[in-house]
Amino acid sequence: HAHASLPQPPARGGGVPSLASVLAHVSRRRVSSGEMPNKPHDPTLWLESDSDLSSEPSDLPNAQLSEVDAVCAKAVFERLFQRLRLLDLLKVDAGEQAAEMSRGVGAEISRVMRKQTDLERRFENLLSRRETLVRAANKAPYLENQQRVSETAAELRVTTNELCVNLKESPDVFANLRFAVAERAELTTLVAETVDSLGEEGVFSRLVRKRVKEEARDEDMSSTRAREKALSGEVAALRSTIAKEKADHDLWAKEKANVVASLKAELKEKKGRTGSETRFAKKDVVADSECNARQRAQTLAALRREHEALAATTAREKAAHLEIMDYLQRREGVLSARVAALETKHVEDKERRTRLLSETKSRSELLAAKLPLAKEAYESELEKKKERDEEKRRAREKAERDAAGGEETRRRAAGKMRLLRDLYQSDRDAKAAAKEAAKAEAE
Repeated sequence: HAHASLPQPPARGGGVPSLASVLAHVSRRRVSSGEMPNKPHDPTLWLESDSDLSSEPSDLPNAQLSEVDAVCAKAVFERLFQRLRLLDLLKVDAGEQAAEMSRGVGAEISRVMRKQTDLERRFENLLSRRETLVRAANKAPYLENQQRVSETAAELRVTTNELCVNLKESPDVFANLRFAVAERAELTTLVAETVDSLGEEGVFSRLVRKRVKEEARDEDMSSTRAREKALSGEVAALRSTIAKEKADHDLWAKEKANVVASLKAELKEKKGRTGSETRFAKKDVVADSECNARQRAQTLAALRREHEALAATTAREKAAHLEIMDYLQRREGVLSARVAALETKHVEDKERRTRLLSETKSRSELLAAKLPLAKEAYESELEKKKERDEEKRRAREKAERDAAGGEETRRRAAGKMRLLRDLYQSDRDAKAAAKEAAKAEAE
């Protein structure tokens, strides 16, 4: 009975009910039952994150649903979820969809191109007539022709923009399919979460948040369209202002043309009056030019003499320059050879010092590697020497004590002294051998 009491929401996109219809139905049931106040909601007041449940306004239908409403809403959303899953199983022929979209766009483009061809033919006819009308005495047909040319040019610009828009907005079938799949996946996830929320808690807060955000986006688009409409009105007003200013300009140009005609008549009169004056002035100019020609001839002769003298001086300077260049070239050859020799010597010295430096570095690295071993051997030998000195001291003290005990004691002491002497000699020989070995390794 609960399922029968719910009206079927309008189908959209293959039988899928819209989100707005489901929300509207649930809201109507809650308003009619007195659970929610019937007042308008401003969607721009709440656009927080989906996870923030503490900041929900009180006018949103997000309170706990009754058990009957929760069951009804859950049934609707479960049926919606099943239909969405069914849509995921359907396959769309991308080629057929592309052909259908291409036919629609092609027809629109063909219509715009035919219109543009007619406008171009009309524009050419108007331009050809303008050459004849510009020479006519009556300027009214010429001005009318100019106005029609402007109107045709504006229409041509509009059709060109339409053609560009149609070409740029050619549908990408695969992009549309990807967009549809992504939107359907998002809606499926939202419906599944709403079903879980209705089954567990009897609320549909995430669905309400989604709807509020969509309403805010729609209101933003509406305000944008209103601003565009206002701007279009301003553009129309500006166009009318421009047309008025153009008419004023044409009137001003006509007045200026009358002024130019009067000035031409005045100019003709002045030309006739100044003709005789010009002839007398021409004779004066001819006389002045002949006098100036004689003066220029004399000046030219003097300049030629100066030129010959300068040419002789230039020849002498060139000869001296050639001799200087020859000397400088020889000097340059000598200096170049010397520079080459110095560079060769520099390279050889650099290679020799580099080789010596690498040998020194390798020897230093070898000594640095052997230094810990030699130091350890030296410290070990020093400890042994201390032990031997201690043994000698104890033996000497014992020998001195035994010397007072008789001949036998002296013989034993003499034997011990010989033993100590042999130990001392062997120790000295070992030290000398160790020093020689360390010196050889260092070299």
